Amino acid sequence: MGHGILHAGTESFDQEAWHNHVMPELLNDDAIHAYQIRMSEELRMLDLAHVNDLVLKRLLDMGCFDWKSPNSVSGPGNGIAYSAMVASRLLPRLLDVEDKVRHLAV
Repeated sequence: MGHGILHAGTESFDQEAWHNHVMPELLNDDAIHAYQIRMSEELRMLDLAHVNDLVLKRLLDMGCFDWKSPNSVSGPGNGIAYSAMVASRLLPRLLDVEDKVRHLAV
């Protein structure tokens, strides 16, 4: 994969590189839209059994996808989308903490 080229939805998709790419060259609205595209791919790959909270998953979907056209991400500048992007960044950390606590309890 070439430097700076990310192929979401393909077998060559490098999730870690995509997840950690900050995109400093983009204006804020453009970055939010790019993060939404990234989030849509991460939501597609998410193991729902691991999330264990289908309401949270639905809320993340609502923040990421356009309500009128559910197969596309919502437009930039959307406060709900921004909140969903923040939640999507926190979700893996929360799942990791839950796993650690669950293992300590055993």
